Amino acid sequence: MTTRDNSGRTQIPPEIFEQFMKQQEQKAMQSVQPAPQQTMTTVNVSAYSVPTDFVDLPSQGRFYSENHPWYNKKTIEVRFMTTKEEDIITSPSYAQRGLIFDKLIESVSVDRVSANTLLPGDKVAIILNCRKNAYGDDYEFRSVCGNCAEIYDKSIKISELEALDIDFDAYNITQNNTFIVETPLSKNKVEFKLYDSEDEDYINSQTETRKKHNLPEDTVSITHRRLIVSVDGDTNPTMINNFVSSMLLRDSRFLQKSYLAVKPDVDMSYEHTCEECGHVNKGGVPFGANFFWVDD
Repeated sequence: MTTRDNSGRTQIPPEIFEQFMKQQEQKAMQSVQPAPQQTMTTVNVSAYSVPTDFVDLPSQGRFYSENHPWYNKKTIEVRFMTTKEEDIITSPSYAQRGLIFDKLIESVSVDRVSANTLLPGDKVAIILNCRKNAYGDDYEFRSVCGNCAEIYDKSIKISELEALDIDFDAYNITQNNTFIVETPLSKNKVEFKLYDSEDEDYINSQTETRKKHNLPEDTVSITHRRLIVSVDGDTNPTMINNFVSSMLLRDSRFLQKSYLAVKPDVDMSYEHTCEECGHVNKGGVPFGANFFWVDD
């Protein structure tokens, strides 16, 4: 059997195709009287409904603003992937601009959301759900032993990946869903927010711009400036910038650890014992090139 190559064909949007077929059907009904012995059957294309699933949000929806669709939602509903989403994950344009996952999330979410307003951990949970429902629970990837450099294959079950267990009640959380910590050396009270995808994109773009112009690495300072809301109650951006520029190293490390401690996310860690040398490799499950591609 030969496989038809449809790569060069023009793809007609489903809504236009459906409208066209309805028009043709109306014309046929008006101009032709069906024979008495014949029965016309109409297939209602729009009646097909895509199955949905539910995803537990690592953030539990508590860090979104009140006007956000996911405000205080612990679980959200998502559609299974269809050919529409296949077009998204195979789009060279989206791949080049790094938008595949964002466009995929916006497409499968039952709620109308903008991906750049979502917390990164919640996005990861949705992407994992899409992969599981599309290709099955097993995900195989390849990695390298950190001791002997032996290449090994690893398989995990996506359904066993769970959200990090964070006791948010143990932290000083403000009414604006920001966090306040006291730095160990300078004893400043620093208020910071959880960064969303827009903040993440800004930090990444600033880092890339500095690399492009051969400027010194400044990722830590950029991150601090983006996430710090106030210092000792002062929200002046100039003051915050000066504070970041002169922050003591220990205080900076403490603040970075504080970010990670309260960041809602999926626990992607795994362990693998190397069969060659016995070394226990610990790492994070990668989103490799084959994450949405499997050999049937």
